[in-house]
Amino acid sequence: MKWRFLLIVFLFILIGCGNDRPGGETEVDAGKNEVVADIPAKEAETISASKSSSAETFVVQAAARRSSLTGFTRARNSMTLVTEESGRVHKVVADVGDTLGSHGLFAELDTTFIELDLAGNRAEQQRLKSELTYNKKEMERYETLVKNQNAPQSTLDNNIRAHQSAYQQLRAKQIEEQVLMERMKRFSLLGPAGWKVVTRYIEPEEWITKGEKVAELGRYDVLLVPFALTSEEYRALKKQGDTVALRLTDLDKVIEAKVARVSPGFDSQTRKINVDLEIDKGDFEFRGGLRVELTIDLPDPGGAVVVPKSALIKAYEEYFLITPDDTRVRVVLLGSADNDMRRVTSPEVSPGDRFLLHP
Repeated sequence: MKWRFLLIVFLFILIGCGNDRPGGETEVDAGKNEVVADIPAKEAETISASKSSSAETFVVQAAARRSSLTGFTRARNSMTLVTEESGRVHKVVADVGDTLGSHGLFAELDTTFIELDLAGNRAEQQRLKSELTYNKKEMERYETLVKNQNAPQSTLDNNIRAHQSAYQQLRAKQIEEQVLMERMKRFSLLGPAGWKVVTRYIEPEEWITKGEKVAELGRYDVLLVPFALTSEEYRALKKQGDTVALRLTDLDKVIEAKVARVSPGFDSQTRKINVDLEIDKGDFEFRGGLRVELTIDLPDPGGAVVVPKSALIKAYEEYFLITPDDTRVRVVLLGSADNDMRRVTSPEVSPGDRFLLHP
């Protein structure tokens, strides 16, 4: 009975295999193949082209080495205010931190003695004017007498000399008055309007002598930030254009500045170029001592490039980029960059090459 059962199973297997066509394809499979084969060749090329064109690509950019420099704000200009006259300080109208008004007055000296000198000068001028008037009349009278031969010529000459002498003395007193008036102005210690008092050296009722320092002043409506740059950093700074972005690290603000002046020489010790940046606007208190950070992007000396994070494929602890023709290019990941970019390097990747953005 057992061998009969095995024989029946074997016959069923043979019957099933007889339904298959040569090549192992059923009617259904053959129908599928016929449908695929019926697609025209031109349509197949169109589908392939549309798939490749839909693949988004990007252009490789050169990586930059970021140089961060720190400086501190200071006054755009500064000066030492010195007295031009000796005298007693009558009053001081501005203290440390105050801004000089439109008149620029900082302090005043006592003007009692200079006013007395002016009063004496003007009195002497009045006397000389009276004498000059008298001498003029005498001169005219003797001119008539000499003309009529009623007086000697020498008397007329003496009157002319007296008249000219009185006139010269009057002119001297008038010039002396101008000098006293000019000195009177200098009894008011003036600085540039709008500047601030940084240091104050005098107090009221104090005696000061000619040439003594009375205050240190600074212009703080515009700030200056000095930097020492290498030649490479200076060239990169010039490429940024007319305005330069600075960051106030203490206030966490970004402001704009411009190059105020560049030294034609260089520091013999550091071999760097002195560059001053000028800040003339910003929403913060303009004062000295604010920490400022200048960032300059320099070319990477190792030839690294930046690529989007989405373009990198990781396989077996290695990273790859994919070309538009589906070729893998191995790269070495160096680190992160701004805007979700990655710094990589490879001898087969150069700035300007194109790769798939989303492989």
